[in-house]
Amino acid sequence: MVAAIRLVGVSKTFIGGIRAVDNVSVELEAGKLYGLVGPNGAGKSTMTNLVAGYLVPDKGEIYANGFPVIGYHQAMVQCGVVKVEQHPNLAPLLSPAEHLDLLLPDLIAGGRLKPRAEELLRELEVPINLDAPVESIPIGQQRVFEIVKAFIQCELISRRGLKPILILDEATAFLPIHLKMALKNKLRNLVSEGYTIITISHDLPEVIDISDEILVMTGGKIVARFSSSGLDLSELVRSMFETEQVLESVRSGGSVGSGSPELVLEDVSIRDDRGNLVVNGLSLEVLNGEAHGVAVIPGTGEKELAEAIYGLRRIESGKVKIFGKEVSRMSVYEIRNMGVALLSDDRIRDGLIYDASVEDNLTLGREMEYSAMGGKIIDPRRREELARKLIEEFSITARSLKSPISMLSGGNMQRVYLARVLGRNTRLLIALHPTVGLDPMGAKLFFKKVDERRKRGLTSLIFSPDIKELLMFCDRISVMRDGRIVGTFMPGEAGVEELGMLLSGVT
Repeated sequence: MVAAIRLVGVSKTFIGGIRAVDNVSVELEAGKLYGLVGPNGAGKSTMTNLVAGYLVPDKGEIYANGFPVIGYHQAMVQCGVVKVEQHPNLAPLLSPAEHLDLLLPDLIAGGRLKPRAEELLRELEVPINLDAPVESIPIGQQRVFEIVKAFIQCELISRRGLKPILILDEATAFLPIHLKMALKNKLRNLVSEGYTIITISHDLPEVIDISDEILVMTGGKIVARFSSSGLDLSELVRSMFETEQVLESVRSGGSVGSGSPELVLEDVSIRDDRGNLVVNGLSLEVLNGEAHGVAVIPGTGEKELAEAIYGLRRIESGKVKIFGKEVSRMSVYEIRNMGVALLSDDRIRDGLIYDASVEDNLTLGREMEYSAMGGKIIDPRRREELARKLIEEFSITARSLKSPISMLSGGNMQRVYLARVLGRNTRLLIALHPTVGLDPMGAKLFFKKVDERRKRGLTSLIFSPDIKELLMFCDRISVMRDGRIVGTFMPGEAGVEELGMLLSGVT
């Protein structure tokens, strides 16, 4: 029987000498769902980009469905490989419907695939306006659409008698629990039809639950291979990091905040870019020195709320008070200078200058720390010292400070952005889905920094769909649903199931 995927001595080295894939040989059977896990920078995305034809190996051979992989278009058309990339890869000014039209060879497809996309979206219970520009669609919905588009691509391949190979690179990262379950059922059905699926994820329990087999990759090599049946999480973690102490809480304990609230939202309402009221009469208090988590389904108003607090978006009504001062009409520049920082959920597009160097991205906006005369004269030596300090502190793997940020792995790019924002020790941190795309060590590092902030009396507001993570690390957890805060709890007052039901609207 022909293997679905076969790699023979495959290596890939990038400019600067970074070997992302190191002499990998592996065979994957058809009709199975494989989990691919490993630390940030392990080579997972690079290896699957080679299989999908996005990249060409320096040496070695790659086969998919028995055909040698030569390039992207050939890998999809002849080999049947479809990949959903780690970061959204959609033209912002085109609509989802127009992206579907591009899948067909006709010059003008006339929306022939749109009804099938709508059918799949109903199956997953995700309403998306397929005629709106992509730039107006929340990142969570963009990810769902990319998955649906990939399903349709696979169906077109299947019609030609070829069994599709579907690669999902962190595709479920922004999805709420109920949608992950619906997607799991869909993927299992596709496997039963003969599809071969590879899913890359840092959510290790999810990978164990959904996969038939799990491949562990570190340092550009596949170092372990497990059957998911009966696999213990600690064994999987050990194979990745050679330690079991990764997922435990780093919370130091102690009192929940003190003194007056640092952030007060009073009956706040906010509209999104399409004019829809996505935050509707929301009220919330975040205490001084508190790590306050907000459990929220991605794309349901949390980004608009964070942007409004930071001064990037005008509020429709209500009041925003930071450090006791009304800021509803203040600019982002003024709010930033008060000691407020925003960590965006779209860290590549919002947080990094893709063509700039690692050093540039690490030190952007921190000129006062390495310059004289009020930031007018830059001291290159002090700037380099700051960048190296952040690289060490946030465990960033980079060949050179002068290398383009694009040469780093997706996880290390995110760490650069985390380092720049968290390294400033601002009085109030607003973080949108901060651990999405980070391996367990990266997630632990983020919360370790939050705990250090807490010890210094600094305040953090964290929006995330990962209820379990919030319960482990936060002092209090609020649930945001239908544009409002519908409950606030201490970690001992409610568990994952109770908060999940509240978030999903069951209770």
